[in-house]
Amino acid sequence: MLSARGANWTKIAFAHGDQNSYDPASNPNGIVSFSNAENWLMQDDLIHFINTHSQFDKLCCMYGEGYTGTVRLRKAMAGHLNTHFNPVQEIDPEEITFAAGVTELNEVCTQITCDSDSNDSILLGKPVYGGFARDLTIRTGVTLEYVDVGDTDQFSPDCVASYEAGFEAAKARGVNIKALIICNPHNSLGQCYPRETLVELMRFCASKGIHLISDEIYALSVYNRDDRPSEKFTSVRAIDPDGIIDPGQVHVLYGMSKDFGAGGMRLGCVISQNREFTNATRAVCRFSSPSQFSMELASKILEDQDYVAKFLEKSGQVLLQSRLLAEDLLTQAGISFHQKGNAGFFIWLNLAPHLPLKESNGDGWAAERLLYRRLAQGGVIMTGGEVYHAPSPGRFRLVFCLKEDTLREGIRRILRVLGIGS
Repeated sequence: MLSARGANWTKIAFAHGDQNSYDPASNPNGIVSFSNAENWLMQDDLIHFINTHSQFDKLCCMYGEGYTGTVRLRKAMAGHLNTHFNPVQEIDPEEITFAAGVTELNEVCTQITCDSDSNDSILLGKPVYGGFARDLTIRTGVTLEYVDVGDTDQFSPDCVASYEAGFEAAKARGVNIKALIICNPHNSLGQCYPRETLVELMRFCASKGIHLISDEIYALSVYNRDDRPSEKFTSVRAIDPDGIIDPGQVHVLYGMSKDFGAGGMRLGCVISQNREFTNATRAVCRFSSPSQFSMELASKILEDQDYVAKFLEKSGQVLLQSRLLAEDLLTQAGISFHQKGNAGFFIWLNLAPHLPLKESNGDGWAAERLLYRRLAQGGVIMTGGEVYHAPSPGRFRLVFCLKEDTLREGIRRILRVLGIGS
């Protein structure tokens, strides 16, 4: 017999086992996944570095210095962040806490800011990373409050009015908002929040006495375009909080999985100037401590900033090339997509004209789920907008940073399912 909690967890899907991934030579009938946000384009470069720097000290076989990041790794990450995030105040290694991935830290941030039995909640704008609905709630029991900005640009200072309305609406229902979480750069729109919007969001959080948690895991996966103005990434730590917000209310999430294409390292960190927040985080993160081997490898990467600079420069180039190829293939097929943004790994497709509404009695969300299943049957996995709390049905997030033959094959399969072309 399972507890009620355990019984609920049996209903939650998770990845386990063979992925049956497409390979043009060895598995041409395999699945093309546009779902997992991984940078396949830089893995050869990274694995070359790893294979030439994988001489480990015997101390890696030990428990080591604790559960939340070695001194060496925290120093290396602080140096990396101080180099690339342009913080107003230099980040101290003691502000950094590591765990086995940012996914775990999403949950931890919820655990230490919210009490489910007090009707506490987290505020999020729509659309937003779909994993939050799972990561922030499964073990915490916390419910989430999603804000629809309507026709307002989600990245303009005007969006704050929507957050204000959402906060007050939740308060009227007895819901206590304890934090606002943003993705910067945004998942799934690929846009960066401009400085002026971040300032207004900081003012909003200060006025409500809540935390601002900025997920900046795609911070350096930014590529400059020639065909339109390119957005620049600005970290919340690059903004002087004086007169705006108590710096102890502002926290940043970062890790190795996106900018370095190293999701398999299972290494994420939270950066906070709030000592109580950090102490609470470290107490909980003992249950999700990273491998000593992963921390050793990450230290070697981050300490070699000459390598990092070259790696990031190439990453930006190949991300742009792959993005442009995907856009070209989609445009030729008449598929529209979100035109803004130059960060992250995704294109936000609009497949609303292709929804099988007649087969769902006009129910758009049911039609989107049906199209998702048909795409899967056609050999391509792509997450629908309902997962990301899209304002209307028909949006799909396509991860474009795959090898060229895989990208072409996946888009070909999408078009075949939609009945476009041959």
